Amino acid sequence: METELTKSNSSDSREIWKKVISIAFRLIVSVVVLSFVISLVQWQNVIVAYRSADIRFIFIAALLLIGNISVRTFKWRTMLRSVKDKPTFTEAFGSVMLGISLGSFTPGEIGEFAGRALHITDAKRSHLVGLTLLDKAQIFIVTSCAGIVSLVWLTFDIPLFNALVTIVIILFSCVFITRLEMIATLGRHLNSTLFKKPWLTRVLDGFSLLKPQQLLTTILYTLVFHSILILQMYCLINGFSKISLLHAFLGTSAMMFMKSLLPISIGDLGIREAGSIYFFSTYGISQAAALNASLLLFLINIFIPSIIGTYFIRHQRLSTFKLMQFWKK
Repeated sequence: METELTKSNSSDSREIWKKVISIAFRLIVSVVVLSFVISLVQWQNVIVAYRSADIRFIFIAALLLIGNISVRTFKWRTMLRSVKDKPTFTEAFGSVMLGISLGSFTPGEIGEFAGRALHITDAKRSHLVGLTLLDKAQIFIVTSCAGIVSLVWLTFDIPLFNALVTIVIILFSCVFITRLEMIATLGRHLNSTLFKKPWLTRVLDGFSLLKPQQLLTTILYTLVFHSILILQMYCLINGFSKISLLHAFLGTSAMMFMKSLLPISIGDLGIREAGSIYFFSTYGISQAAALNASLLLFLINIFIPSIIGTYFIRHQRLSTFKLMQFWKK
């Protein structure tokens, strides 16, 4: 008995240290990459850009945070209807905010899964984790579709070829995003033959919980969410320079796709800024303007919501022990 308890404590300690090392590594990556990006930009240009910024565009981008969070909350509320009766907007909002707060500093934003599930009562946590995974899968597919299309138009100067590739990518993405239950079926098969983890099967069940109408609604919310990100970046760039909405769409979509493929830093710091400078330079946007816009996007969409989400962390009385128990379950 005492030996088993010692082994359990030793295992818990190793898991905690793994998480600490992972967070420390991602923090170091964030600092190194961001420092490298900032070193490419002359600070006097950054300061001049801030002093001459059009505050009206930045204010509009900040206001769009309300739309950003509202869309995510309404989408999550729609998803919650598949696992509980009449979920309230307040409950869905608290779940989203807690998820953002915990996800902002955890590896791969894995804390968001725990944050969303811990705030919801009267529902299976495995199903809530599965719905969160479905939410992220939808966002990734939309981001990838827009990102790949943008990269094609940024890379090739052959309109007919670009248009044909765009149509193929959009059609493929439409089929894929409406048939995610096939991924769940494949996952269950692999789990039953290789991993044999009962909890993984329960999580994958979350991909099949939504009714067709709910699935379509959540996809539309995802498209609106991506559009709001485009509008925010459009406003932020225009706060320091001038860019068209089409070019803002192409540059932002490519940037968002790149950071989705490289989730190696805290809050995507550094990766997003590097992408912003690289892609927007195509349209003559200065490094200082692209960097400022990207940092403000982080401040508005991640930092501010994370601060607000700390209220729900206190409300839930979360602790490291409670989070560890959640992932064990």
